[in-house]
Amino acid sequence: MRRVPAVLAALALAALVAGAGYKLAHKTSETAEPAARQTAPAKIKSSPELAASYLVAGDVFWGRGVDFFAQQTPQKYDWPFSRLNEFNPQGYDGWLANMECPVSDIQVPISLQTNSLIFSCSPKYLPAASKYFTAFTLANNHMGNVGAQGLADTRSNLAKYGIQFFGDYDLGQTDNLCDVVALKAKVNGRDVQLPIAMCGYHWLSRMPTDTELAQISRYAQYFPVWVFPHGGTEYATHSNAQQDALYRKMIDLGADAVFGSHPHYVQETEAYHGKLIVYDFGDMIFDQWFDSEVTKSLIVNAKVSAAVDSNLQKYLDMASGCAKYKDSCLQTAKEEGLKKYALKYSYGIISGERSTDKLNDRVTHPGSQATQDWLLKRTNWVSVSAALNQ
Repeated sequence: MRRVPAVLAALALAALVAGAGYKLAHKTSETAEPAARQTAPAKIKSSPELAASYLVAGDVFWGRGVDFFAQQTPQKYDWPFSRLNEFNPQGYDGWLANMECPVSDIQVPISLQTNSLIFSCSPKYLPAASKYFTAFTLANNHMGNVGAQGLADTRSNLAKYGIQFFGDYDLGQTDNLCDVVALKAKVNGRDVQLPIAMCGYHWLSRMPTDTELAQISRYAQYFPVWVFPHGGTEYATHSNAQQDALYRKMIDLGADAVFGSHPHYVQETEAYHGKLIVYDFGDMIFDQWFDSEVTKSLIVNAKVSAAVDSNLQKYLDMASGCAKYKDSCLQTAKEEGLKKYALKYSYGIISGERSTDKLNDRVTHPGSQATQDWLLKRTNWVSVSAALNQ
């Protein structure tokens, strides 16, 4: 075999390596280039999300016995609310209840409050109350106990401490039955205000007329509506036929939810056409301790959510003006041609209780596990909750 000269062999090897390198580089370029030209998938833009969580409770009252015991404690005017922090209120966006007493400087002696059930509540409790409560319904049988001046004083005093209100003890004051309130909410973690219409109906002396009930539909054309009726049989464990018919009719007229008060006992809840009816919450803050029923209370955690579109954004933009009593939010919604926005709801329940064991236990605090179990049974909550979530 002839030997290839060393120089020729070296040249041949160099050519081979050079050719291979060209092919490798060319191949890499061919495979990488298409990948570089690919366009990343477009990101789907989602709507901002509104979310909020509210507590809704029953009767609130700091006259008579509440005031008597409060003044015996170092907390004085803070005492009735001294254990509400145990409900973790900072974890919620608002707290609504029934203010069952005129908050006025017109004071009624405790003997008259006890024997004649003519109530009065001092405004000195408002600095502490305002730390927890966002809005009160004033539609109840005790709000008129010291006359029209007492109601006017209540409105003035609540407004002074930033607590919103709605409703009237007189059903005939049709224009006072409903109002739009502004509740705190969040959009993607940012604080906003959400306008919701609230209606109060005190119907112990008579049933509301169709004209009075039509206020629900009037507001429901543009806003979600929560109705707070006050009536039923005192110290009854279940609703009566009048409650059933009236509260369901309120849903039929456009209410998103009905939150009843007056009987002082926790009563059942109901899912009616997919909407929540609470027939009675029991007493939230009160001076009744005469049996175990009046010392237990229901608190509903109402969670709401919605996708924020351009229509809802207009409602959020107007909401700060809705915190005023007799605001023009309904008229504004009409004039701007806004479409009613829908909220998605989910609910939970929390138990509260009071006892006579110690003075500190006389104020409302979270219920024991036994009380929570009792509450689930009394309210029929397992089946109601399942029906609401269908």
